Amino acid sequence: MKHLFLFVSAVTFMVACTDLVDEALDAESFERPSEAGESGDVAGALQGTYNQLNAFSDQAGVYALQEHPSDEMMGPTRGTDWSDFGIWRQLHLHSWDPSHEFVFTAWNILNTGQLRATQVIESSGATEAQRAEASFLRAYFIYNIVDLYGQVPIRLDIDDSEEIPTVISRSEATDKILSDLDYAIERLPRLATSNTGRATYEAAHFLRAKVYLNKAVFTAQNPEGPYTFESADMQEVISSVNEIRNSALSLSESYWDNFVPTNRTESREIIFARRNEPGNAVASVQNRYKMTLHYNQVPGSGGGWNGFTTVADFYNKWNDDADERRGKALPGFTDRHGLRVGFLQGQQFNAQGQPLTDRGGNPLIFTAEASLLYSNERAGIRVIKYPPDPDNLNDGLIGTDYVFFRYADAWLMQAEAYFRSNNVSEALGMVNGLRVARGAAPLTTLTEDLLLDERGFELYWEGWRRNDQIRFGKFLEAWQNKPASSPHVVLFPIPQRAMDTNPNFVQNAGY
Repeated sequence: MKHLFLFVSAVTFMVACTDLVDEALDAESFERPSEAGESGDVAGALQGTYNQLNAFSDQAGVYALQEHPSDEMMGPTRGTDWSDFGIWRQLHLHSWDPSHEFVFTAWNILNTGQLRATQVIESSGATEAQRAEASFLRAYFIYNIVDLYGQVPIRLDIDDSEEIPTVISRSEATDKILSDLDYAIERLPRLATSNTGRATYEAAHFLRAKVYLNKAVFTAQNPEGPYTFESADMQEVISSVNEIRNSALSLSESYWDNFVPTNRTESREIIFARRNEPGNAVASVQNRYKMTLHYNQVPGSGGGWNGFTTVADFYNKWNDDADERRGKALPGFTDRHGLRVGFLQGQQFNAQGQPLTDRGGNPLIFTAEASLLYSNERAGIRVIKYPPDPDNLNDGLIGTDYVFFRYADAWLMQAEAYFRSNNVSEALGMVNGLRVARGAAPLTTLTEDLLLDERGFELYWEGWRRNDQIRFGKFLEAWQNKPASSPHVVLFPIPQRAMDTNPNFVQNAGY
């Protein structure tokens, strides 16, 4: 039997109880494609693997680990709202432990995904095309496991339910990811407007570039660094991004074309996404604006949840008011529901231009400062990345595609690879090309700090910030409401329940 990556538990995957995550999955009762053997069953199993990506759009689990520990998001407690036994504060303060709910939730989401992908790959009834798609998906799930946890459990014989999975190292798992991607790249179709929701040649090259860009982190002797970025790895990044740049992709005419309800047709940048249809949204973009907006915003949809804010230290990095990424009134949206896009600070208004109030009748003025423990309803700058659809304010199942991979990210990965290869002039030219496209003034020089800032300006709240901060050596620094961190937090712990069921794990240092 080929190697099969499995969740550490020998029996059951316990998946968090959210509307966006599949119900508990029993590894013994789940019908394996290799047993079914027929192409129809394999097709269903492959679709189930894609469906596992839906959980990424929830505010908890994977997304929580990607964003809340970074300098661009926090979850203030407002009276009794959003206390949740401190789970959001722990993420921002880097004070989690192996029993943290989202550490466990994300682990199960990712390992369930790579299990399903492997079952397709191992199936005797799978076509080469199906195995290529599953190989890409397995690479993506394992990439996230490697990034977040640093260890991957592996069962050598799927038919032996008594076998305790072995565990492979971060470096070994990185090699597995690249092997899967090399297999997929040779067999996947090219990207077209009709298949942005499926694995493609360009999507696999995007992930390959992401792996090589982070290879110094994933193979470092100490997870916290220092990191040595090899020229050969940077050349692989450049090469893979060139394959993407040779496609029909380009920077979108407007930054916000990538996130509006018509982004499938308006955006020129979408490489890989979950495709949502009106009335059948499988990955929630509504979650992204409800989790931050005040209760009295978004008329007709029950308002927001008044949760997460950006961090003032991050917001204050912007020094160019012409940069459309920072925020603007978006025609066809702001004039219809009153919400701007980007960062929301100061007095908020409805569609008629009338000032809004909070539930106590105070002017709804979003302030830069917010306390993790004692915030009022108005504290904190809010963020709108996906603008609400004014034609579907009463329907959460809107048809905006949820974006995983974007051309602008590939563009910045290549710029970073040039920079780390000491070709600063090429990197500066690429960064300025992006800035000008977004309405920002070009830079006269480029440093590591400016390059990291540019990634933040372009990709905020898209799930990359923690990863970027670690690679640039900034993750352990202090910022608003957070002191400097212990080096061990660059990796999350293996969940305690996983440790309890598999003696082959060695808990990550510091936990």
